[in-house]
Amino acid sequence: MDNYILMILRRKFDRDISNYIFNIYLIDKYFSKNLNNKSIELFKNRFKNNRNELFDNINDNYGNLHFIKKLILIDNSITIKIIEKMPIIIKYLDYEYKNNEKLFYEIIKKDNSLIKYASQELKSNKEFMRKMIDVFPASIYYAKKELKDDYELALRAVKLDGDVIEYLSPELRNNDEIIKISKENSHNYYWY
Repeated sequence: MDNYILMILRRKFDRDISNYIFNIYLIDKYFSKNLNNKSIELFKNRFKNNRNELFDNINDNYGNLHFIKKLILIDNSITIKIIEKMPIIIKYLDYEYKNNEKLFYEIIKKDNSLIKYASQELKSNKEFMRKMIDVFPASIYYAKKELKDDYELALRAVKLDGDVIEYLSPELRNNDEIIKISKENSHNYYWY
């Protein structure tokens, strides 16, 4: 029956649209009543040998969000691949993903604004924030208060982008050395 429906869809629409509609149909078919072990097993069996087909049909646009939100509940390996393809999905995930340092490092390389979804534990981890500042200096804005007071992190961020001085603690914003380095690396007309 599923193959017949896919065949009909492909006659009416191009491949991308028909695959998208078909995937929504499958998700709703397996999960519409409720998410239980039986529906998860049915879905896994459907895509057991053809997981690439599943991932090929995920595009990084918001139209797939309904489809993806249900998929991420199924399997950890699926979730990681979806995050790699569509990093914004991290905001819908559980704490275990938001507290994964390696995963966030990869996400930030693709979309640096997603640092705000990191767990509070990561945001208070000095080593993690040092790595984030190297990729995206303004990530110091999301650091815990104690780290915004950290001279070493502040200096590192200001050396990379002088405009992040506004995110530092008041004490560090008034530090002569920080101000000097910020002026040298600023793209803001305020200092000139």
